[in-house]
Amino acid sequence: MSLWKKLFGGKEEEPAIDPLADLVLDRMAPGFLVDHDGRTFEVVARHHHDTGDGLRTDEWELRGEGEMLYLNRVEADGVYWTLTRKVPLGMIDDRLKKHIQQHGDPPESIEFEGVAYFMQSYGGAQFYRNGRGPAQPFLYWDYEDDPRERVLTIEQWGDIEFQAYPGHYVEEYQFTNILPGARR
Repeated sequence: MSLWKKLFGGKEEEPAIDPLADLVLDRMAPGFLVDHDGRTFEVVARHHHDTGDGLRTDEWELRGEGEMLYLNRVEADGVYWTLTRKVPLGMIDDRLKKHIQQHGDPPESIEFEGVAYFMQSYGGAQFYRNGRGPAQPFLYWDYEDDPRERVLTIEQWGDIEFQAYPGHYVEEYQFTNILPGARR
């Protein structure tokens, strides 16, 4: 920026996109477009979760063809990506909410859409909407199927709000044509 603009103002220029460094999956920002499985999605938000023990999950909300998907990246002994969708907790099991409220946790195994899932991890985390505070605390329970292809996450927000996210593991190469789109 020139000295004139620094002193007297002027339109601040957006930083240029580096097509080799910035057009990769983990650098996507709201407004970016990305293709997956023959469909184009727009990144509408980027959040992150922090468990407090150095484990951070980045989350992108992807909207396309009337559907909202959640792309998650976690780095723990390697980088893992999941693609999930939000469903009502009662769709998983209509007795699940009552079970969690009575026992403090969901059962060790859950069946959903003919697939058996087994609890892999659980804990508390802080959610940062759009990467900023204030942090919102929540509890989570992560499940996987036996071949470790599918995932299911249950989240508890406060005393009575629950969310469920079934999905599957994905690889970076499955996402193509990452474009910056309109910046927000």
